[in-house]
Amino acid sequence: MYKKSEAVIDIQQISYQYENSPVLNRVSLNVQPGSFLGLVGPNGSGKSTLIKCILGLLKPQAGTIHLFGTDVNHFTKWGKVGYVSQRANRFNAGFPATVFEVVSMGLFGQLGLFRFPKKKDHHRVYEALETVGMSAYAKQSIGRLSGGQQQRVFIARALVSEPELLILDEPTVGVDANSARHFYDLLGNLNQFHGLTLLLVSHDVGTMTRYVSDVACLNQTLHFHGSTRDFEANKDLSALYGYDVQHVIHEHEEMAR
Repeated sequence: MYKKSEAVIDIQQISYQYENSPVLNRVSLNVQPGSFLGLVGPNGSGKSTLIKCILGLLKPQAGTIHLFGTDVNHFTKWGKVGYVSQRANRFNAGFPATVFEVVSMGLFGQLGLFRFPKKKDHHRVYEALETVGMSAYAKQSIGRLSGGQQQRVFIARALVSEPELLILDEPTVGVDANSARHFYDLLGNLNQFHGLTLLLVSHDVGTMTRYVSDVACLNQTLHFHGSTRDFEANKDLSALYGYDVQHVIHEHEEMAR
């Protein structure tokens, strides 16, 4: 049985390669309940591959992954895990569905494809939309929304199954800077006030580090995993990333965690 004190994600020494191309090399990572982890690294560093391994979509050639205390190969309670993919922001604007219908899709895993949502499920959909500030748009076509609004809807779709862990893969790609800030505010709120454990993959290091509690820096191997403050205090970011990046310091004292 899963205990709240146990790691939500426990990765031990996993390695993965595509044919003869190594992508992950003996990576170990631990995500504790209630944390907000930002996963960063250059293109081709293995971030998306690591996420696919966590979600059970790829099987590492070595090592183990446990979700909520259970080996991912035997994990069945996927309703505990919400996921927003990088492709979510490439949504077909002509797709004939309302915001309500899109969020309802998040219940298919529990309801089944051929069962219609009941009254209590409708309540869950509106509750998820209310959480992300989009309940007023429930009857609108998803294609008529802005990129930032669509991302909030995709978050609601992930939240409607009431997960304990939310994984997001580059969710702000293609979203304007103002919408991205509001998006990060929403994630911070979900983490701080709803107790949701978050794993965020992002290239936007400067903005992301204002919100996350911990940072993991990946480039085939794990070069750094620790608090945001320790990450920002590290002067050798070029070695962590494999290329030069600007070191940005934020005043965390001004922000309540």
